[in-house]
Amino acid sequence: MIQVYFARHALKRRDLRVLRGECVLFLMRLSSYNIFMIKRYQLNKFVRYMCFCLATCFTMSTAVAGTYQSHKSIYQAAQDFVRLHVISQQNKQAKIKIGTLDSRLKLKQCNKPLQAFLPDGSRDLGKTTIGVKCNGTKPWSLHVSVTISVFKNVLVASHQLQKGTVLTESDIKLKKIDLAKLHYGFFEELKQGTGKKLKRRILAGAVLTPAMLKNPQLIRRGQQITIMAQSGRMMVRMEGKALANGAVGERIKVMNMKSRKKLEGVITSSGEVKVDI
Repeated sequence: MIQVYFARHALKRRDLRVLRGECVLFLMRLSSYNIFMIKRYQLNKFVRYMCFCLATCFTMSTAVAGTYQSHKSIYQAAQDFVRLHVISQQNKQAKIKIGTLDSRLKLKQCNKPLQAFLPDGSRDLGKTTIGVKCNGTKPWSLHVSVTISVFKNVLVASHQLQKGTVLTESDIKLKKIDLAKLHYGFFEELKQGTGKKLKRRILAGAVLTPAMLKNPQLIRRGQQITIMAQSGRMMVRMEGKALANGAVGERIKVMNMKSRKKLEGVITSSGEVKVDI
């Protein structure tokens, strides 16, 4: 009975799940028999077939697992690529979070090392995707979701600041922020904000961006100024008059008070207007 049942059912099944099911069904049917009613030679066959059944299930399970690419190896390929090619070697505070693949995804085991790449249009910070592909005899390719966080000290407001405030060192400080969240630029040094004027009100802890700041007005229209003219190594200073308002680095028109000639120059940090002649 045992030999015929096993031969007709379990040995004809090649699918692992079906074979396991047959083994369970086989045991359930045997449980309905009184083991003491089975003859000794049948009992010996039962033991041999049961050992064979368990060994077959284990062997097939190992073989099936080995025919598919492990998800862990795909994650590792993506992570190694990010660390070597996406994140700066000097930045030790970067964090990488690899997304999980669908557990039902089964890809053939690659007979060559996996290759990772940055797909066109992918970002190098924040939520992005990394491609992983197999160039073996049975090629495949997929994208893995990745979150890359790089933290740097950036300039933020120490407290709430009103529009028109000229910043001092007590108004600003450095704080570590994930650069992936900064889409409008940032400053990395205190001196980049000191002396600048706010274009609008900002809250405490807000990241300062270039669009928020401007140089304070240094020269007013009609103000008496010094014109600095340079030609090669020769430099000449003369009295002049500003014909427009302006801040450091801006170009304004001025007039030479002696010749009444109108010129255009750049306002320097010292309040002079430098013109080229």
